[in-house]
Amino acid sequence: MKNLLMISASLILAAANSALAHDGPHDDEAADYTHINLLTHIRYLSAGSAWPAPLPVLGASSEDRRGAWYGGSGIEWRQRWTAEIDTQLMAAYDEHEQGVVLDHAVIRYQTDAVQLALGRQSPVLAEAGLSAWALPDLWLYTVLGDDHWHEDGLALRYTTGKLMAHAGVFNGHGYPGAESAMWTAGLAWQDGPWSVAGHAAYLSDVNRSFATDAHSGHSHAGQAVGCGKLTDCLAGKSTLLRAKAGWQGEQYWLQSAWSWQQQDGQLDSTLGRISYQGELNSLALEGGVKLTDSIKLALRHEWMGIAHELAGVNAAQIASKNGIANSDEQPYQTGLRLAWQAHPAHLLALELHQTRRSGESNHLAMLQWQMNLRVY
Repeated sequence: MKNLLMISASLILAAANSALAHDGPHDDEAADYTHINLLTHIRYLSAGSAWPAPLPVLGASSEDRRGAWYGGSGIEWRQRWTAEIDTQLMAAYDEHEQGVVLDHAVIRYQTDAVQLALGRQSPVLAEAGLSAWALPDLWLYTVLGDDHWHEDGLALRYTTGKLMAHAGVFNGHGYPGAESAMWTAGLAWQDGPWSVAGHAAYLSDVNRSFATDAHSGHSHAGQAVGCGKLTDCLAGKSTLLRAKAGWQGEQYWLQSAWSWQQQDGQLDSTLGRISYQGELNSLALEGGVKLTDSIKLALRHEWMGIAHELAGVNAAQIASKNGIANSDEQPYQTGLRLAWQAHPAHLLALELHQTRRSGESNHLAMLQWQMNLRVY
């Protein structure tokens, strides 16, 4: 906790100094422009015990993420070439790769109604939950083993009036064990302060080796090697759904999000071969208030249900071996977030959470500093 307070004080001083040094964002004077932005996303997690605690989910993350996080920090170049065409290149630090990676590399064609994006980008499904907090989304982190998702592919958006529709096809390498394309589609509607959205994704071929995958890194390819002989693997398909509804007033807001994943297939184990179906079902609720023009306070609760169905010889032993014998686990996390937009380029936030996973409670504190500073 002493380290957390020291980092907090340092970041507040840094934001104050930056506010004196910069007079605000640059104005664009032409349809074609160049932006070079320096991005910083530093988080520090303090907890009474290891986070995240293991969950009864196939391949769930077991690493201890306490300490400093730097994922998303890097440099970005945005270039508008014509009124319809722009590009984005972004190199940023990746927490699991433990190095700088090409985070975004996309070319977009956009008119009033249509946007077509080709290249490395974040699928809409990844952004379809509640607005980002410093502590990762419970459902998304369990599914990905990461709070950041990028894919290589083609995405189309069409907007008419209050309705936006999207569809996309991606290589699926941001999803653990994917060996097929990921198809996505969705609809979003907004009318004044009210909004509703629904999104879906489907992968027809997922192959995961739990001894080597285990969310210990960003799975950009299948890792199913030695299945049934050296390790246990899942071969099957995956369906993901997300829905969101919210109301945004001038001072207050309310949001809710529902997320669902189903994996169907065959679990090939050293103890035998069985059929498998697993579901992760999550509900998140959030309410917030704008205390001043630059300070916001929000309260969020996230709950997740876990279910497994296994059929075949030695199914109970295989479930026990892979840590999914108990399907009654209902993890949750409840958090309070105080965010301060210290300067147009700087955001500081403090979050306090109580979590319950695998029957164990944990108290967390996370400090966040985000900077998006235009340097050219």
